[in-house]
Order: sequence, then structure tokens, then C-alpha cells
Amino acid sequence: MNPNPTSIPRLLKSHGGRVETPGWMDMQLLIPNALRPPATSRDLDISILVVEDLFLRRTLQTDRTSTARLSLDLGLDPRIITECFEQLRSRKFLDVLRLEGNIYHFELTTLGRERAQACYDRCAYSTTAPVSLNRYIEVVQLLRADVSPSLADVKVAFSDLVLNDRTLNRIGPAFSAQQSIFFYGPSGTGKTSIAERLTRLYDDVVLVPYAIEIDGQIITVFDPTVHEATGSAPAGYDPRWVVCKRPLVMTGGELELSMLQLKRDPVSKVYSAPLQLKANNGIFLIDDFGRQLVPPGALLNRWIVPLERRIDYLSLDSGRKFAIPFEVLVLFSTNIDPSKLGDEAFFRRIQNKIYVGATTIEEFDLILDQTAARMGITLEGDAHQMVRLVCREFGRGRLFPCYPVDICRLVKSICDYENVPRTLDRDNVWRAAELYFTTGTPGDWNADQNPGVFTPELTGPAMGG
Repeated sequence: MNPNPTSIPRLLKSHGGRVETPGWMDMQLLIPNALRPPATSRDLDISILVVEDLFLRRTLQTDRTSTARLSLDLGLDPRIITECFEQLRSRKFLDVLRLEGNIYHFELTTLGRERAQACYDRCAYSTTAPVSLNRYIEVVQLLRADVSPSLADVKVAFSDLVLNDRTLNRIGPAFSAQQSIFFYGPSGTGKTSIAERLTRLYDDVVLVPYAIEIDGQIITVFDPTVHEATGSAPAGYDPRWVVCKRPLVMTGGELELSMLQLKRDPVSKVYSAPLQLKANNGIFLIDDFGRQLVPPGALLNRWIVPLERRIDYLSLDSGRKFAIPFEVLVLFSTNIDPSKLGDEAFFRRIQNKIYVGATTIEEFDLILDQTAARMGITLEGDAHQMVRLVCREFGRGRLFPCYPVDICRLVKSICDYENVPRTLDRDNVWRAAELYFTTGTPGDWNADQNPGVFTPELTGPAMGG
């Protein structure tokens, strides 16, 4: 790949789960101001009043604490914490227990406890200090992906899938463009598996804030179920950010429009970031597109402005509306005829459309070989031919890559259940087929009995089929 030497993500290269950084002296020269930790309250991008409220809420939770402990808990320089301490102490909110060097140990006074409880009732957030909206916007733009993978890079990323060069040569340029990609084709062809592996083509890491502050409101962003942390921020970086792999946020039929808006918890009074905000500087995969309860047209309309302008708009409960960057690679995956999902205007905005279809006999057999080897299954006699025959007869007449995987999985279960060696022979192929396919008569199933599902006839030149 050809990295941009001025791109900040290149300063944090990911290698096997480790984060590799330049030497300390070089880091001090290379770190942008937006990612340097604030040293004093004058350097803060958020109000000192926000920090004071956090200070009180955290102290209320821990009962007795120290300026050193709070510095670690809130991710702020000890000088900022000490400044807050002096201010709150002068208002008789704190009682000093002892002084060790320049570290104060203290607890809340009765007045301080009342004030801290009032702060907690307004907002329960009491961990790492947030960053400002402006700082977040600046950093997201700094972390914009700059990629240009070669065919060799793409082959490595998809080495655990059986894909021909034609498909790989479509994936590479589409990914390099960092625009939206529409994967379409029959069910079981591996569209989701391909989409999930696109993150492998990123060779850097990004920084995700624990939270963002807007008008005194807190929006949590870092989500351990979405963001894969690679470690703490290196020396010289603001600890309010977490070093993560570029995120992959996935959603399917459960997606609703409300999941794309800020959601305020009625108890904690803290907002949680919507899916696309969590996906910033990474990938947002909408799987099974068209299967959501929300009409496809409504979802498509929701993305028109972000896809065109790289900006999204969110609103607080107060009515305050604000813009956030939309540095997201949006992936759509569907087995529904594209003409039933959107009009020409929308598909014009999605410039990359990749058809994923059935495999060749050679590819099908290779998938069967690899899957059987991985599951410890011995192929006997004409196993390849039998699996192809059964899948064509009971399936849709074509060879889809999901079939050998699913058949092997069932054969493994059958053999383990009977406590016999895992063998793929004629008998086990038919037994697996009886469990797997929904028709009792070979050839019964056809596209006419499943209206709306993608079939070859629905493929047109405009969609690349």
C-alpha cells in the first residue's frame, strides 16, 4: 500500500495487535495539537465547569479519593485536577484529609455531597472526561482513511475465502474509493463474509473518544462491543482517546431509524452515540438490506445527505441540532432484486455495485476440501460429485459457497452424535441434505415460489450482472 506520510493514522501502525509508534522525541514533533493532552485549564477544549461536575460526581462515587486518583480516573493532567480541587475547596465542597507531596487526599463535605448529588441527578456520567464536539470533528478528519491496496493485499485479506480474481479485482478499487459499496446477489454466496473482511485492508489504527460533550450534555462514543481497543494511548497522546482498530459496525433486519439517532438514557441522562457515529473512520455494514421493518426507501433517504456531503446531522432532546463528520464506508448487502429497493437516483450515489454469484465447480470443490480439512472430515469416494449433485437437485440449480460449509457442519454433527469417525460419504451427504434443505422433493424449489428474492433473470447490465 502507499501510505500518506502526513496522515496521522500512519503514526499509529497496527501490527499483530500491537501499536507501533515512532520514537518519543519524534512523537512530540508529529502529534497534532488536537491529540495532545491539555496541560492546564486554558488548554482544555471543554469548559472547566464540565470538569468540576465530573470531579464532584466521581468523588461522590468513590467517597474518599485523591487528586492523583482523579487525574487517572478522568484522563486529565494533575494540574487541571489540582486547579479544580482548589476551586471546589474554596467553595467548601471538599475536606482535606492529608497531603502527600503535592497530592491531596480528600472527601466531600456535607455541602459538597449535596452539590455532587445534584450534579449526578442531572447527569450520571462520571468516568473519563469527554472531548468537545469541535475537537472530535477535527480528529475524525485527521484520521480519514487513505488506502490503495494492491491485488496482492486483497488476496491476503481474503485468503480464507475462495474468490476468483475477477471478484477480487472489483473489491480492491471499490474499497480504495472509500465510497459506499452495494453487494448484491443470491443468498448464500458470501456477501456478508466479504463485507466483514474489508477491515483487513486497513493497516493502521484510529483514536476513538470515550465521550463527547455538547452544551453540557454527554454522548458516549467508545463501545467495547464495537471498538476493538489495541491498548492505551501512547505517551504524548491525550488519554481521553482510545487506540482502536478501524471499527466495523454491523446491523441487519433489526435496524430501525431510531438506531441512527441519539438516544438519551432516562435514568443516567447520558446519550449514547448512534451506529453511524460509532462507525466513524471505519465501516458500517447494513446486512440483509430490504429485510428491515423500516421501508427500504426510508432508509435510503436517510443516507442521501451523508453519502453525498460526508456530513450527518443529529439532535439533542433540547432541540439543538448539530453536524458531525460522516467518514464512514457504508456497505449494503442484499439478496433482493435491487430494482425493488431503490430508484436510479439513489443507486447513482452508490457508485460501487458488486455482484456476488454462484461458484464454479472447481471453486465449489476447493471450498469443500478446505472445510472438510478444517472440521476433520474424511472425504470418501465420489463425495465431491455427490455434494454437487445433491446441492443442485435440492437447491436452486447452482453451486453456492455456503452449501459445502453447511453440509460439512451437519455431517460433523451427525457423526459426533453417533460417535463414529467423521466421514463424508454418500449416506451422510443425503442425511445432511434431508436436514438442510426445505423441500422434500428434488427440484421442487424455484424462484417463482419465493417472490422478491434475487434470481439471475433480475440481473441487468446496469447492475453489472
